[in-house]
Amino acid sequence: MQGGFQDTRYIFFAKLSGQETKAMKTKSPHKTHSDTTKRIRNLSSSLGASDIFLRRDGDFSSLRPEGIMTLLRQGKIDQKSALLLLGVAAISAEEEAKKHKEISTIDELTQIHNRRAFIDFLSKELAKLRVQHLELKKLLDKPLSLSMMMVDIDFFKKVNDTYGHLAGDTVLRDVARIIKKEMRDNDRVFRYGGEEFAVLMTDTGTESALIGAERLRAKVERHSFPVDIHGKKKIKLTISIGIAHVDGPKLVANKVTDMMIPRLIGHADEALYKAKRNGRNMVLAWGGDKKLKN
Repeated sequence: MQGGFQDTRYIFFAKLSGQETKAMKTKSPHKTHSDTTKRIRNLSSSLGASDIFLRRDGDFSSLRPEGIMTLLRQGKIDQKSALLLLGVAAISAEEEAKKHKEISTIDELTQIHNRRAFIDFLSKELAKLRVQHLELKKLLDKPLSLSMMMVDIDFFKKVNDTYGHLAGDTVLRDVARIIKKEMRDNDRVFRYGGEEFAVLMTDTGTESALIGAERLRAKVERHSFPVDIHGKKKIKLTISIGIAHVDGPKLVANKVTDMMIPRLIGHADEALYKAKRNGRNMVLAWGGDKKLKN
């Protein structure tokens, strides 16, 4: 196959009568992923479509079956080429659907996952925890568990009121970046809403969650947040964190796993609000006096 597949953008060409004739030019600016390229290469190989090749310049998102069939009926491409193009169109449509689904779960401002993704991921992790507990409970010294942090920026409204909403947006992006950097690789960070963030920590008990949350609280407290366009004016901020926890036995005791979702969120919120009432800039776990404060 001439021209090579590359993880960038492409144009389709058909070789007709020994000459290169443009069959269809695509318009979308998005890059084609390497797995898409691999699937197309495999499809081309299985069809033996050596008379179709790709060149760097666009992607496949504009390929439409009706356009391909028109080219076939008019004799511009042969049947083998049409089959390849139709296959590529199907692959492209599937990849576009995946991309749009991913976009719908990303918070545009902070570029971390949003509340919709949080609920979906929490539901899946609880279901996984339930299954793992039932399979491994006789082999474990301590039950598997999951912890959740609810993180809220203290007095965030004052930032917007004093420095403007653009400054507030900058603060939100910076806080999101700090949380992602301070959390472990297997922890998941979400923007829950407004100035509130959520962190899911799999296979993590309350004590470990408290230690991680305190490390995060201290990091934010030490950070200087720019609030002007030039980054010269900087302010100090603090966060409050509430922690909730569920383990395998408690989860199995609930017949419907997803019933634990509002309960877990509610517990984390209660701990968060108690931390705020007790003076802010504090980490507090639900269900007791377990807390960490500077």
